[in-house]
Amino acid sequence: MAMNISSNSTKSSFEYANDLQNAMSSNPLKKDETSAEDRNKKIQEAASNIDAKSLVTGYIMQFQMNVTISSETNFSSQNGLFGSNTSVMNDPFKLSGILKGLDLSSIGYDGKPIQELTQDEAKALIAEDGFFGVAKTSDRIADFVLAGAGDDVEKLKAGREGIIRGYNQAEKAWGGNLPDISKETLEKALEKVDKKLASLGVNVLDQNA
Repeated sequence: MAMNISSNSTKSSFEYANDLQNAMSSNPLKKDETSAEDRNKKIQEAASNIDAKSLVTGYIMQFQMNVTISSETNFSSQNGLFGSNTSVMNDPFKLSGILKGLDLSSIGYDGKPIQELTQDEAKALIAEDGFFGVAKTSDRIADFVLAGAGDDVEKLKAGREGIIRGYNQAEKAWGGNLPDISKETLEKALEKVDKKLASLGVNVLDQNA
């Protein structure tokens, strides 16, 4: 019962936070949007329904969700390129669905779709200096967290957890263990976030997955 109450409370915080964000982002200069007076009224109404703590919690959870999605995209891409022996690899329809569902532009990739790459092109992308190699991918994942969290310890912790969740979701989507390249990428990304946490006085041993 307590879990349901907590869940509903969190959901409300998200909804109120979104209402506030939408109200603040509206443009009173556009005729098809709200007037300045209506905009201010909506901001006040949205703000009155959420306390500061809930608002911060909502933002942190949204941040973690974004990190999770970004991380899952990176790890799923590595698996698709590496061609590890997961159950999906033997299911052409599901394989095609996963590959087409990856929003690669969201992580800065502007090359050919993974399913259209030749074997040599795929190998180049996961090579040591490739876009989806360990170094660049782990930096991309960790930097997403570091840039979004700054010196905010709670956001750093949430981002760290988001990385792990993204990895786990990628494994679930592919139906098996991810290749060693992804495991190493996970370790490197977490190592970078842990270094930042340690610099802020956080005991990184408590953060280990």
